[in-house]
Amino acid sequence: MSPGNHGDSPPLADLVRSYLFGDHPLFASLQMEPSKVAADEVSIFATIPACFSHQRDDAFAHPGAYTIILDTVFGLAVFARIEHPKSIATINLKTEYLRPIEVGSRVICTAECHFINGSIARTRGEIFDYDGRPLASATGAFMIGSGGPDFVRLAEGSHP
Repeated sequence: MSPGNHGDSPPLADLVRSYLFGDHPLFASLQMEPSKVAADEVSIFATIPACFSHQRDDAFAHPGAYTIILDTVFGLAVFARIEHPKSIATINLKTEYLRPIEVGSRVICTAECHFINGSIARTRGEIFDYDGRPLASATGAFMIGSGGPDFVRLAEGSHP
């Protein structure tokens, strides 16, 4: 996959992608770049910034960096699956940390929303280094329609 390949992106996934990857300072610091945003899978590239050092002047990132990236990409996977962005909230996220990653490293995160039952969406995904070694894996659950930002209004340029 290349950074420009967006697969069969639903139009609202494009709006969500532009909102999340355009203005948000956290995502800007992670230099997140979508590789694929489609109903069956979301994939992004990210760079681990120095602010995620495990300890001051440590060469390795705190494992929480993985959780932040996975939570974000899982949210995008839910939006892509439902095709009509609604507010969502993470209600469960279990991350397994498999190996450390150096600050400044580039990672690949893939996620899918594999099941929706009523207002609950289930997700799963992984983070890999550029050599294909798994760094972390996770599963999550999200509540759909939980209140929060109106992504359609935000994409149209109406900021609260």
